[in-house]
Amino acid sequence: MARKGRDPTALNEIAERLALTRQALGYTQATMSRLMGSSTAGQAWENYEAGRRRISVDHALALCRTCGVTLAWVYQGQMDTLPKSLYDKISELLTDRARRSRR
Repeated sequence: MARKGRDPTALNEIAERLALTRQALGYTQATMSRLMGSSTAGQAWENYEAGRRRISVDHALALCRTCGVTLAWVYQGQMDTLPKSLYDKISELLTDRARRSRR
């Protein structure tokens, strides 16, 4: 039976990319909340990263301005739209995860 492919626009996939982005940047959830203009001390970001809520366009656009991410990455998973340094860091995280999952 053929496996169904992942939907890059699914809430859990967006949440995973947000977590990867934060880790690649080396920031805390509170810092990411501040960078996207949230008035909460990390709660909004925590909800986005946990997949409880989809990140708002306004917050995603703020991350584009402050962190260099792209809407195509956040909402569709298109890594090739990221700045090279961020692309490289996220690729490294994904490679490390794949290695650990094979053990």
